[in-house]
Amino acid sequence: MFRLIMTKYLQKKEYRKSMRIVDDDFELARTHWIQLQKSNKQGLAIRGCFLTMLEKFPQVRPIWGFGKRIEGRVEETWKPEIVEDFYFRHHCASLQAALNMIIQNKDDRNGMRRMLNEMGAHHFFYDACEPHFEVFQECLLESMRLVLNGGDSLDDEIEQSWICLLQTIRLHMGEGVEIQRANYLSQCLIPKEMEEVRDNWSKIESYGFRKAGILLCESAFESYSILLKMHNLSMTLPIEANKTSESFVALSDQIMKALDKTIKSYTPEEGFANLILEIRDFVIKFLVVEVCPPLIRKSFIDGMIHMLCKILNIKHVKEDFLHVWKKVYRVMEQSMIANIVEY
Repeated sequence: MFRLIMTKYLQKKEYRKSMRIVDDDFELARTHWIQLQKSNKQGLAIRGCFLTMLEKFPQVRPIWGFGKRIEGRVEETWKPEIVEDFYFRHHCASLQAALNMIIQNKDDRNGMRRMLNEMGAHHFFYDACEPHFEVFQECLLESMRLVLNGGDSLDDEIEQSWICLLQTIRLHMGEGVEIQRANYLSQCLIPKEMEEVRDNWSKIESYGFRKAGILLCESAFESYSILLKMHNLSMTLPIEANKTSESFVALSDQIMKALDKTIKSYTPEEGFANLILEIRDFVIKFLVVEVCPPLIRKSFIDGMIHMLCKILNIKHVKEDFLHVWKKVYRVMEQSMIANIVEY
């Protein structure tokens, strides 16, 4: 089923016009990777890649359990400990195996593309998006420059071959994420669930979007501040957390408009397939980059549920209610991400 959807989708869209793939057979990268296997340094390069990501991009730490445990600690104490962590080692081994599989299939370009598309689709459900693959490319190359020496080190030609290979991985895994995103937007909610969502939303509209938005954002900002302290991060929102400030009110108004647009865009035939285009104006006006996406997601979902429960007078939240509204939020979020990727 996935391959059928993928084939039809690829026929409709030309991917990533801005990413130019240099014609390269990746043979130098493949030879170098085999050499690292013989010298037992593949694992060293992969571990260095993850350590570089955790150090240079603290906003990705909450994605992994082992990343959460290093918050608030100095590098000298967490690095020696994390390399012995079972889940860290397992994740490194999984990435090493995946890279081996990709390189083994390099001569079958169509087969490699299908495999990378499927890997990308799989990563969609781990909340990965296209910029994560760019981070991986940057950190793997930096790791190789740092930890490899002598005959195993990168020279200009080998590095260029790796860049071509990693750009191809980024491109085709990004395609898989985009395909799965389109699939999710069209199928994640069924008409019966949307009837309940729209019924609840009509009560929110009667209550007043401005008042509801302030409730949502106050709760979300408070939750985000707590999570930042918990993870020792400094990526605060560039908007004053004061409901009387113009920027706060403007953001809360726009979030409610975005939610309203999300809910109203649904059709039984196409789901939320048209939302990406419809929500573009919101993304252009309120693009915020210096935040921690996993914590923003949790904070605003918490704020949305708080707002709904308060207005709908819900004392005990049922799991199905929570599940449906989390999907509504994710639909809106994924539509925004699709626009940010193309921004």
